[in-house]
Amino acid sequence: MIGPATVRLSGTGGWTRTVHAEEVWGTVVTFEVRGDHPTDDAHLTSALESAASWLHDVDGWFSTYRVDSTITAVRNGLLTESQAPAIVRDVLAACRLARRFTQGVFDPWAVPGGVDPSGYVKGWAAGVAADLVVRAGYPNVLVNAAGDIACRGEQAPGEPWAVGILDPGDTRAVIEVVRVRDGAVATSGLYERGAHIIDPRSGRRQVALDSATVVGPDPGLTDALATAVLLRGPESVAWFAALPAYSIYLVRDRQASWWGPAFAHKQEN
Repeated sequence: MIGPATVRLSGTGGWTRTVHAEEVWGTVVTFEVRGDHPTDDAHLTSALESAASWLHDVDGWFSTYRVDSTITAVRNGLLTESQAPAIVRDVLAACRLARRFTQGVFDPWAVPGGVDPSGYVKGWAAGVAADLVVRAGYPNVLVNAAGDIACRGEQAPGEPWAVGILDPGDTRAVIEVVRVRDGAVATSGLYERGAHIIDPRSGRRQVALDSATVVGPDPGLTDALATAVLLRGPESVAWFAALPAYSIYLVRDRQASWWGPAFAHKQEN
């Protein structure tokens, strides 16, 4: 599946490049690790397997498609939020903060069937998985969760990771490249399943943009904001006055606009 953001392959500057793809959540999550480790590094293999296993734990907590998941039990009234594991309570608390910040445009509770935090979880999980690899001793890692990307370290000595934003009108084309060291890139738009996005304020499937990309330090909030910006449109720029570390890139009718430090080079031109 083509995601709305993609890693721009480039030289490794002499570093080793190790890739692991994990089928989970009905999609593929890709780990890419770069550094001076050997190509047959057994410790790295173990670290990647451990991080990938954790992604399956996330599925068991948060998948709305599984009858045995914690979130399904909450949605069906079989479990109260206070009875849920701490990790589930923490994610739902973060979703409430995102709901408040976006003035209800991002609202996991205003969807059919009960609470669905998927719009936060994918980015959040990518960030935690990346941190697990870093803690194992590999500081240069990128996790691509079907287009929600968490970056740590560099892709080559002295070079941040290069993440391409795909054209919503032609996913074979990259319309912008973002340079990120320790942060996240999330894009929401009319790529493959964009038409399924429901505006919680109206209950209708409607978006204000063709695509919205958010770049920021917190992968979960970055993921949630990308969906909210897609629904709210250019007016959402006002939210980011309180988030100076975040950036946005908007596309509507083949025209792009941007704001924030990730695109400072464009603002200066």
